[in-house]
Amino acid sequence: KQELPDLILLDLMMPQMDGYEVMKILKADKQTRNIPVIMLTALAQVDDKVKGLRTGADDYITKPFDLRELTLRVNAVLKRTRKAKYINPLMKAMGDSFTEKGVEQLGYHLETAAKIQQQLLPKELPQYENIEIAGDLKISMMVAGDFYDFIPLDDDHIGIAIADISGKGVPAAMLMVMVQTILRLVCREETSPANVLKRVNDFLAMDTELEMFSTMVYGVLDTKSLTFTYSNGGHCPPIRVNSQKDSVDFLEKGGMLLGIFDYAEFEDETLSLKANDTLVFYTDGVTEAENSSEEVYETQRLVDVIVKNLDLSAEKLCRKIEEDLIEFTSTLPHS
Repeated sequence: KQELPDLILLDLMMPQMDGYEVMKILKADKQTRNIPVIMLTALAQVDDKVKGLRTGADDYITKPFDLRELTLRVNAVLKRTRKAKYINPLMKAMGDSFTEKGVEQLGYHLETAAKIQQQLLPKELPQYENIEIAGDLKISMMVAGDFYDFIPLDDDHIGIAIADISGKGVPAAMLMVMVQTILRLVCREETSPANVLKRVNDFLAMDTELEMFSTMVYGVLDTKSLTFTYSNGGHCPPIRVNSQKDSVDFLEKGGMLLGIFDYAEFEDETLSLKANDTLVFYTDGVTEAENSSEEVYETQRLVDVIVKNLDLSAEKLCRKIEEDLIEFTSTLPHS
């Protein structure tokens, strides 16, 4: 009970208490009744196997047994029962609501939350004669805590943001909506990105628990002068590559992550963009993506993909990064 196992190998012939009695105790206890059990015994009679399965055993293997066969049996049972392991916490959380109708309603609420979250993403990409803008979000769960945003401020200025909320799933998604809402309000009241991050930070530090925080880059792009003024609140530094491919800069100026300390301060930095310069914003879902060998994608690989494909449009560059991630991980990561 202190450390519930994923599976129990239970011998049938034991002193003081046999396997059948152990099964009765396991199945009578709410904490242990769903742990899968494979019975091990020297008895080979059909009646013993039937009795073992009737008491609740998931499989039955007789001694002497081949280790390879046992391994296959264990994997087969775990494959069948793994879903129940993750459903049980849901059952506990929902309590009396864990019914077919209750689960259906929960699924509907999650789908609705996912739709709301998608609607908060930019519906149309900003269009300018001299600037190409593209963006994409792929989530690993139904709802998530990452977001990006393009916020028109006036005819010549647009706010650009990318953020990553700590954690995953519903709690992160709820905080994401809160952060994005606060951002959209304060960015129209503050001209300095550092001041915007400061105000978002103060809201979060006052209203959220210590375990919940956000990283964010927010900047203002002047579409006439082609300057970009930004502040980085503990987020993955955006990458700037010049058109000659001989200069790669990381946009790190700013301060700490948001929501931990109410005394946090932030700084601005202004960049003068040249023709064909490229800025790439991303979350750690890209650079920390792992492949089957537990190798990490890392920032340098992302830089290499950007440099090799600078001649592509912004949208095609996004696709190329996504394709490289899929090739590296064999699955589509949270990006």
